[in-house]
Amino acid sequence: MKEDKKRRFKPEIRRAQIVEATKELILERGLAWASVIRISKALGISQATLYYHFKSRREILLETLSSIVNESILKVLPVRPTENAEEFIRLAARSVYELTLADPRLSRLIFEFVCAPPTEDLREEIQLIFSSSIGMIEEAVRQGIREGLFKDDLDVTVVAWEIASLGIALNIGIMVEMPNFLSMEQALSAVERILQTIKK
Repeated sequence: MKEDKKRRFKPEIRRAQIVEATKELILERGLAWASVIRISKALGISQATLYYHFKSRREILLETLSSIVNESILKVLPVRPTENAEEFIRLAARSVYELTLADPRLSRLIFEFVCAPPTEDLREEIQLIFSSSIGMIEEAVRQGIREGLFKDDLDVTVVAWEIASLGIALNIGIMVEMPNFLSMEQALSAVERILQTIKK
């Protein structure tokens, strides 16, 4: 599309368009493919217009990563309060499964950012996202201990990683199009087995 000199988008709309174009380019051929030149060309805008909205390619990538997190991790983790910590974990697991199947592209986008080379300088942001996700699960487990549902002597970090690993495995499975992908019942039964081992 050619840049329309007469039409002016509001800054928030243009920024969102840039982020969406960046996602499409990443999905097409990976993170490195999403260059400033290709993003501009995809939207039919000049590089000067793009730099009016974002100071650098890294800033575009960070905004894109933030958008992906909002569409995936933050969307699937239920907001407290739920009945109890056990139900919170079940609801989160169901939400992860449903979103993974509903939009497999999110798994691919997350993978591209996780595998970004050091030159992209995104490691700290990725670590923060995963640390935050693990932290939410850890807090749910601690809450379960306080509620008297879970054993007092649990290694909270290990339990959180066990639960999180199921979500990571689902994302990898959908991304590589595993032919025998887990059904919802199978995925939730795996969560139930973890719950049974940590309950009093």
